Amino acid sequence: MGMSASQARLLSITARLTDNENSGQSISYAKIRLADQTEEVNTDYLNALKATKLTVLTGFNGTEEVYTDISYSLMTGYNTVATGSQYIVTDTKGRVLVTKQQADAFNKGNGDFNVFLAELGYTQSDITIKNESTTATDEEKALAYQQIHEAWDQYLTSVGLHIGEDEEHGLDFGYTSFSNEPFDGYPTYTITDLTTGEKTTKALNYEGTTQEQRELYDYAVSLTEAYYGTSNSGGTLKSAADPDNNGYIGYLKNLFQKMASAGFYTEANESETLKDNTWFEQQLRDGKLQLEYYSAVDKKFVSTSINSDSAIQEVTDEREIALIEQEYQIKLDDLEQKDNKYDLELKKLDTEHSALQTEYDAIKSVIDKNVESSFKCFS
Repeated sequence: MGMSASQARLLSITARLTDNENSGQSISYAKIRLADQTEEVNTDYLNALKATKLTVLTGFNGTEEVYTDISYSLMTGYNTVATGSQYIVTDTKGRVLVTKQQADAFNKGNGDFNVFLAELGYTQSDITIKNESTTATDEEKALAYQQIHEAWDQYLTSVGLHIGEDEEHGLDFGYTSFSNEPFDGYPTYTITDLTTGEKTTKALNYEGTTQEQRELYDYAVSLTEAYYGTSNSGGTLKSAADPDNNGYIGYLKNLFQKMASAGFYTEANESETLKDNTWFEQQLRDGKLQLEYYSAVDKKFVSTSINSDSAIQEVTDEREIALIEQEYQIKLDDLEQKDNKYDLELKKLDTEHSALQTEYDAIKSVIDKNVESSFKCFS
């Protein structure tokens, strides 16, 4: 090999050695990054093994407590929590988070409890017959009428009203309907002049100021509507006459009063929020949603929390951990495959580097000898 050819080959090998070393260095850096990623995956995995979830006491299997994953419907449902407490969910402003159905029922009646109940399929009336019934006896109708009369008397007494000179004999209560639409009417009272028999009918509007007075008025209205009205107790609504309905009606009353006093709101897409247990739990953990339960002692809703409420406990989330372990193994296998690939590439580069270095040393030795011979010739 001539001097020029040898020098050209040496330069080519030098370039290839440089490229080989650069490639090896790049792969080494990639392996370092891979090691960092592996460490991150391991750290995430160890942290994920601490995954927990919130559960709620929902019953007993013998003496063993049964817990169910927390959800909006579970926390706000009727008798769904085994402690017997009624819960509501509020935002940071104190507004009650309700379903669209509950919000629509409240808005339909513009704050009228009887309409709210009716829209949800219930009535607080415990009168089971109507005045135009052809199957009810005169005695049954008389008892129903007396019940209406006493309910109105209680309300009127509570607000200090006295209508007519002879309340016991000259006062009658009724219900005037403008149409056949449900609840499109109003309670009335009729004063009868016992001398002339002339009757004067007027609307009986609410004139109270307290919650107790409002409840007395609403109850009297429900009885009146049920007996005289066209739609309330005709079998379409579940009434308080059935003891099984009383608890749920009380549950709805507590909810209604809280909505009226604190305000309420709904989530735009209930399927992605209220029906998403993960979303609901995270909102509670982040403090964006809060819990209250109804205190029978205080007769109002009081604050509680996921950390202090005896019905709620935090447990290891076995299902989540199983998914995490599966994901961890997939990531680890992928990183290991990449690492093995990098090792093979480094081994290949190392073999190539050794061959190039050997050839480089041989050619350099030839060139050195040629240079030495040339100097001897000219010396």
